[in-house]
Amino acid sequence: MPSFKYQEGKSFLFGTIKRPLVEIEIEIYSAKSEKWISISDVLADTGANICLLPRFIGDLLVENTTAGIYKEIRGVVPNTFLNGFIHNLKIKIADYEFIAPVFIADSDNVTPILGRNESLDLFEACFDGEVTSIQDKNKN
Repeated sequence: MPSFKYQEGKSFLFGTIKRPLVEIEIEIYSAKSEKWISISDVLADTGANICLLPRFIGDLLVENTTAGIYKEIRGVVPNTFLNGFIHNLKIKIADYEFIAPVFIADSDNVTPILGRNESLDLFEACFDGEVTSIQDKNKN
């Protein structure tokens, strides 16, 4: 499985920081177009309970985003929330395919996130501040 370097970004709190953005292609199967859609600049976030996609990507993947399970999610700021719909989607990282719940936000202004539940939890991940590596837990 792949390794990828952290990418520099801007932070209102800290200026320039490095983030564990997945540089490899993550692909999600589109039931709408019946083909794999590549997603780039996905944040590998062990603090996120679920994978998250902005609405414009969700619109490429499913016929009707509102046909999913409606939820409101909260992050580190407890008084704000994000509306969206959960769909079970087929995801591919390198040669590894799996189905995971994905929260499609009712907003285009969110970063794609690879979260823990049924996604990052399937891998052994190492974050060392410079490089992130992931490996299938079932392969030695």
